[in-house]
Amino acid sequence: MSAPKNHIAYPRKQVFEVLRTLNELVVSLDQLGSAEMTKQERDSAVFDFIQRHRICRKTAKARKILSEPFSKTVGADGMDELENEMQDIQYWQDRRRK
Repeated sequence: MSAPKNHIAYPRKQVFEVLRTLNELVVSLDQLGSAEMTKQERDSAVFDFIQRHRICRKTAKARKILSEPFSKTVGADGMDELENEMQDIQYWQDRRRK
């Protein structure tokens, strides 16, 4: 019996890998946010954490794992399924540039 079309499945090992990455990020940011330090110290600590723990690499890998089962077929609008679903995300922008 196959899963309904609106469900996807992942191997347990991959789910644990994604959850480990999310836990590392969420718990660490929570701890950084509740630590007593100046804004400059906090900014430096967050930057250091992201670099030392390779957070960009780990979250990119988690995104790749989660994206894998979705269709890459480009529709009439020129976008695939994930592009359509993600188009309203508000990404960081440098506010110094106008």
